[in-house]
Formats: sequence, structure tokens, C-alpha cells
Amino acid sequence: MIACVQLKLDPEHYRTEHSFEAKVMDICARIRQQSGEGQLLVVFPEHVGTFCLLCNAPERVWSQPSFSKASQALLMHHAIKVAHHMLVHRVSPVRALFLARSQELERIYLAAFIKAARTYGAWIVAGSATLRWGLTNRVFNTSPIISPTGQVLYRQHKVNLVEMERKGGLDLEPAPLNYVSAVQSPFGNLGVAICLDAFYPELRERLSRLGADVFLQPSANNGPWNDWQQEDWLRSSFQAVADRKEFRLAVNPMLVGGLWDLKFEGQSSIIDHNGYVHRAQSHSEEEILLQKVPWS
Repeated sequence: MIACVQLKLDPEHYRTEHSFEAKVMDICARIRQQSGEGQLLVVFPEHVGTFCLLCNAPERVWSQPSFSKASQALLMHHAIKVAHHMLVHRVSPVRALFLARSQELERIYLAAFIKAARTYGAWIVAGSATLRWGLTNRVFNTSPIISPTGQVLYRQHKVNLVEMERKGGLDLEPAPLNYVSAVQSPFGNLGVAICLDAFYPELRERLSRLGADVFLQPSANNGPWNDWQQEDWLRSSFQAVADRKEFRLAVNPMLVGGLWDLKFEGQSSIIDHNGYVHRAQSHSEEEILLQKVPWS
């Protein structure tokens, strides 16, 4: 069984590391109850872990009127460490904040999904988060794949960044195309294309050449889900699977809801060669889509 999670952002889920873990565990518990026994793959949306940066932050961060103001308050809360990374690595304040908080962010983020994978015997594609690459000053939008034993088998880095992720936003680094690979699983060979990456034929071609047959597109659309956006979205997973038959199945979980004035909208979907197998009913509410995989 494959589960596609349309997760709704809620500030309360990021107040502490315990509230974040509780949210992940609750979703996976509900999925396991609905899916029954057997192999299970759960796919979460993009950037679900990025906001773990806020976990355990003081009230003066949470009391701010906007996401920008909250980010500034968080940066000031870690001012000494941020200044250190700015001087040592010659990076922007935003990149320095991610470097300063990298160990805690990764620990909080991965611990919740590792626990869920072990508890519910599930393969989990943990959406994505802004993670530091080793001890370097490089920070990628990274999507980990976790086995039912809790092992992080693979980390896919995003190649094509949207405006929110570039300088002036999260200040992330685009990964080279040759970092993209496929992962063997009981469901087939998994190929992850983080959100915008799924729109690029050269990235899809690389995954296809590497033997991927299940195409996973964790996404977070920080704009209105209007007619233009819905039409444009067909150029990603739908085109790859329903139109061009490049993969057997696509799973596209979307982040919805928001934190302060930062909003996300979208309709999650599961797609095969005939088109939409399942599609979320709403573009703003939390939903879980389930699909049996006959060949697994």
C-alpha cells in the first residue's frame, strides 16, 4: 500500500520537538490502521521538516505578527552562533542560521520519522527539509528515504530551486543533476523529484535511465491553487506518467495551510498511465490518499 499525505501546516505542530513527533506519529498511526498489514510506503510533502527550525523556540518568536518577523526574532535568539557562522563560512544571515541550527533541526526532523518507520513498519519518504551537507557550509532541500528498520537509506537533494528557496529567501544551494539516483524498494525502484524538479525532462530522464518506476514528487506550492497553477502543474507528474508513460506510478503529496502569513495550497494526487487514480478533494485541508500496488 502507498499513502500520499496532504499535510496541513499548523503552528502548534512545530512549537516543540514533541509536538512535531506527535503529529508525524498520529498521521502514520492512522495510515497503518487504514491500510492494514503488509508493506507500506508513506510519502510526505516538501518542506515538512524545514519548519522544525522553529521547534523549541521561545515565546518571543511565536508572538511575532509575520513569518519574516518570527524569522528575524529566531535569528536574534541565536545571534552569537549565527555571527560565528557568518564570519567563518562567509554566508548570509539566513544560511548562517541554518548552519547554527543544523544539528538540532536534523535530529528533531529525522527522529520523528525514524520512530514512525520503526513503530508502524513503514517505508517513509519524509517529505523534505533544509539540511546541512556534512560539516560544509552547503545547505540543500533534502528528501530522505527511511526503511522500516529506521535506517536512512538515501537523501535526495533538490536540483531546481523556486524563488522562496534562493538568495533572498531560504538561501539554499541547488544540487548537481548527477546527485540524483534511484532506490530499490518492495514497491519498485523509487525516484524522488522534489517539487519543481519533476517539471524538468532531463531529471526525469536520468531517473528513468537509473531504473526508477515509481515517481515521487514531494511538493509545497507557496501560492494560490488557481486555474493557471493547476494547469501548469500538469507538466510535472501527470505529464511524466499519464502522458509520456515514463514511470508506472506517480505520488505527489502537497503541503497546505500555513505559518503566519506564509501560505501553501495544492491538491495531492496519485497518478497512473490512465490519469488520476486519486486526487485530494480540497486544496487547503489535510487528506490521506491510499493506493494498493499490485506488483509489490
